[in-house]
Amino acid sequence: MTKTFISADWVIPMAGPDFAIADGAVLFEDDRITAIGKAADMAMQKEGADRVMALRGHAVMPGLVNTHTHVAGALTKAMTEDVSGFGGAFKVALPMHEHYVRKEDVYLPGLLHAVEMLRTGTTTINECWWHQPEPAKVIRDSGIRGVVGAEVREMDTGQVGFGRFERNWDRAMADAGIDEALDLLENWHGKANGRITVRVAPDGPDRCTPRLLIQLKEMADKYDVGLHAHTASVPGEAEFMLHTYGKRTIPFLHELGLLSPRYIGAHCAFVDDDEIALMAETGMCMSHTAYLVAKRGYYPPMEKIYKAGVSVSLGSDWLSNDMWKVMRAAALIPRVLSGDVGIRSGRDVLEMATIGGARCLGMADSIGSLEVGKKADIIAIDMRQAWYHPYRDENLAANLVFNSNAGDVRHVFVDGVHVVSDGRMVSIDEEKLIEEARAVARGVWERSAPLFAR
Repeated sequence: MTKTFISADWVIPMAGPDFAIADGAVLFEDDRITAIGKAADMAMQKEGADRVMALRGHAVMPGLVNTHTHVAGALTKAMTEDVSGFGGAFKVALPMHEHYVRKEDVYLPGLLHAVEMLRTGTTTINECWWHQPEPAKVIRDSGIRGVVGAEVREMDTGQVGFGRFERNWDRAMADAGIDEALDLLENWHGKANGRITVRVAPDGPDRCTPRLLIQLKEMADKYDVGLHAHTASVPGEAEFMLHTYGKRTIPFLHELGLLSPRYIGAHCAFVDDDEIALMAETGMCMSHTAYLVAKRGYYPPMEKIYKAGVSVSLGSDWLSNDMWKVMRAAALIPRVLSGDVGIRSGRDVLEMATIGGARCLGMADSIGSLEVGKKADIIAIDMRQAWYHPYRDENLAANLVFNSNAGDVRHVFVDGVHVVSDGRMVSIDEEKLIEEARAVARGVWERSAPLFAR
């Protein structure tokens, strides 16, 4: 058994009455936290530790929890943000992934996305997309904690678009997705010392038939896992649902029995008042991709969502996986839209990015806060930087959320394993990985040339 003792200027538990413990310390043995408190009161534990880290000028806190990711999105980084019209995701990214990205193209760029997340302080992700055994390998090999789901769809998602009501349903595609989902449930759930768990992931209610959605709900019930799906996520979805089924997304899903506290809906950008009330009533969780949706020029009605008491966590989606950017977007953009500076504070969004995300994943008993018995998923942020100072202890939460840069994250532990040390990955050669991932991406882009020409 290996004991690690970390002391820092501030320890931020994200649990209990006090936001921070000044001159605090945390002790963990292997993968579990065994003590937390004032460093001076933990002298005996320090003496018995195998590894001692004295992090002067640092804040130590639980790792960030990202409740909606696609690691394969590394292949489209910075490629879609400036595409006008119906958005680059639908003109470039989705057709690329549907028609040009192969299973063997996913691992190396996906591993690079995981490195980005770990180095910026994310220790848990909720991942879904296609070719999901590859992201499961990414989670295993990077050292991050991850929930993985095979995103089951029944159509070519490159055909999704505003005003497109026709669907060429493809049952063979759905069956292949179901096979992949079952493979994950049977062969990956609980692997890597429990770091890998599995959810069932319908792509979205506009991309699956009701029959398939019910089938996936039954699969989740059988294996006792949650659901994760794009929900009210894109322009035109509500119109398609009304045209096809006579009801909008949230009532439709509720009628099929999908919504519950175990359902995570990504984006929820296009919901009306009745849908928001139903989201709160069913206890479903929204993964608020605050930074991503803003790039696309639309935004969910967060003022109403917060007032209704909907459970909200934070997700990056893809392209940019720095959760500090997501937190800032989640704090700032609703202020602009509502005119209410108090709509969410820095501390509020920090909670959404830690214990709030853990609750939405049903993992709050093991991650999301620094408490005895919980997993040692811990990050250390170097606050010895000009942009934090002069500081007041009373404003620590706001200072972290509004002033931190991703590079200020210097140490990351997942499951008690030191995966990032002094800002660098411990077990991955980043320079080599970047070159290898670039080579894979160049091959994909060459095959995708018609999309760029168009």
